[in-house]
Amino acid sequence: MSEFLSQYGESGRTREKVVRWILITLAVAAVLWVLDWGLTLYGTYNLRDVREQWRARQFFSLLHEKQYDAAYRLWGCEPAKPCRDYSFQKFMEDWGPKGAVPDITARKTQAIRHCKLGIIEVLDFGAGDPTNLYVDSKDLTLSFAPWPVCNPRMKAPTP
Repeated sequence: MSEFLSQYGESGRTREKVVRWILITLAVAAVLWVLDWGLTLYGTYNLRDVREQWRARQFFSLLHEKQYDAAYRLWGCEPAKPCRDYSFQKFMEDWGPKGAVPDITARKTQAIRHCKLGIIEVLDFGAGDPTNLYVDSKDLTLSFAPWPVCNPRMKAPTP
């Protein structure tokens, strides 16, 4: 008879543990969702765009280390076989040590816009107009964004 009562109440404790873990998991998921939504609203960070933002940081890290060949490859081009519309010489004019942006470390991210097929990172180097860098989500290649917003028909928001 004592063996029969030794298991009494055990299923209730197990059920309580399961319910507690489900509630904790839902609470954590809700907090992460609210943070992602809130940070996306202000254009500073988006959990969906982690890979693209990492690729942009990798690009600037390569430029800072003066590994221009590797940085050029992130544009989907090869120094030996350059892209048709963006030669390695033009790349060096834009990003090289004597280029339009001589101090890569002076960059400040003004905004990150999530687009359907990638992100647009609006960068300020302190030397004129901001630079719109586009990172494609499909293959993580970089390019200059042709417009400051994802949909060119929309008016760009003023900061």
